[in-house]
Amino acid sequence: MKKDTKRKVRKAIARRGKLVERYHVETAWRNIFVQAGILK
Repeated sequence: MKKDTKRKVRKAIARRGKLVERYHVETAWRNIFVQAGILK
């Protein structure tokens, strides 16, 4: 039982980490485009 809950928690954390990563990538790209627009 304990092992199962640990695995579930780890999976949830991994899933959340992926979501956060994608969000950061999107915001980073947006920042790059904004800076490029300002430079142009």
